[in-house]
Amino acid sequence: MTQIYDCIVVGAGPAGAAAAHTLGGSGVSTLLLERGEFPGAKNMFGGAIYREPTQIIIPNFVETAPVERNIVSDELWMMETDSAVKVGFTGLRFAEPPYNKFSVLRPRFDKWFADCAVERGAKLRNNALVRKLLYEKRPLGRRGPVTGVQLDGGEEIRSSCVILAEGVNAFLTKQAGLRGVIPAHALTLYVKEVLNLPEHKIEERFSLQPGHGAIVGMLGWSTAGIVGKAGVWTNKDSLSIIVGGYLNQIVESRLSPYHLLQRLKEHPMVKRLIQGAKVEEYMAHLIPKGGYNYQPKMFGDGVLVAGDAAVMVSGRRGTDLAMISGKLAAETVIHAKAKGDFREAMLSNYKHKLDDTFFMKDIQTRQNSLRYFKNYRDSDFLIASTANKVAYEFFSEDMATGLEKMTKLKQVVTHQQHAIKSLSDIYQAIRFWGPL
Repeated sequence: MTQIYDCIVVGAGPAGAAAAHTLGGSGVSTLLLERGEFPGAKNMFGGAIYREPTQIIIPNFVETAPVERNIVSDELWMMETDSAVKVGFTGLRFAEPPYNKFSVLRPRFDKWFADCAVERGAKLRNNALVRKLLYEKRPLGRRGPVTGVQLDGGEEIRSSCVILAEGVNAFLTKQAGLRGVIPAHALTLYVKEVLNLPEHKIEERFSLQPGHGAIVGMLGWSTAGIVGKAGVWTNKDSLSIIVGGYLNQIVESRLSPYHLLQRLKEHPMVKRLIQGAKVEEYMAHLIPKGGYNYQPKMFGDGVLVAGDAAVMVSGRRGTDLAMISGKLAAETVIHAKAKGDFREAMLSNYKHKLDDTFFMKDIQTRQNSLRYFKNYRDSDFLIASTANKVAYEFFSEDMATGLEKMTKLKQVVTHQQHAIKSLSDIYQAIRFWGPL
């Protein structure tokens, strides 16, 4: 007997779990399908979740979620071979309610999030790989609205609507004709290791109080000349360390992401942080960094797209945008069910909801930065290299006068490249990774 639901959600990552959680609490019969053994088994990020957007979906998540540490310290290291210029902030106000953000491990967090959706009424099926979408059959072989999915073993499950939260590869989204292939220059590839380390050593090395956490972002030397980043996140009794960059640059430079990670771990300033830690896990992940121009059509007859499949990434933010997009997709389905109408025109309300969000405005604004980094691949390296050369000169105690010192500093900057280009690199980096 064919199963029938109001909505099927494909993918139990942050977007899918947020959608199922919202639907389950609104009386919409929902099936959440996860291709892995459990939610989070195939997911990866740095990573941290942000309190405010997560609280919109689960108001009391701080009391129940498996968070690792409460992040109070953020640093950016502009790295060279034997040095780093550090910019950072530690805010102890973030150690108190309502908090700011938390480090998490995706296998634990995603499983918890999906369980929350189940508690709200959604049904979860693991090891459920969706092979294709099902459509209403129309005369002359024309394809009607999406009416369900077919699993790997041939099982068919019917629904009034399908939310595709399937991740960056977006096989079904492409199958539905909603998205094309994203080129390599609009994708980033990151690799990550989870390194076990006792709590007290983490707190000692990162100057933290018990339960507090830190994030260290890195650019320049860490990515061997390509545009990208590296970072270390403190968990309760482990460290998450990542490195990566634009896929086309990795391929063209013949870089091995795994070797990039091992190289990073040998940097003297990183090595002291991870000394004695044991590798627990290694993983890799593609991230869609193409921006607004590479986003798919978000809706069709009986289908919506959310999360990475919808290229919901803005600078360093992605997980929270995925969750919000999943929630908005679910709200659109709830409204469609109330109207008894799952046609494209009704589901287009989802796009209007997205366009009103802060992050869609940011994604559009940052489109120029993507083009900039495509044209100036050495920008990250030059920012970090210039900063370190200037710092070495500034902090070297010699016999020069103040005026001579300033002349030397100017020469260091202009020897690297024109000063205006350096300022442009810095502006675009802040705009892409930061708040501008």
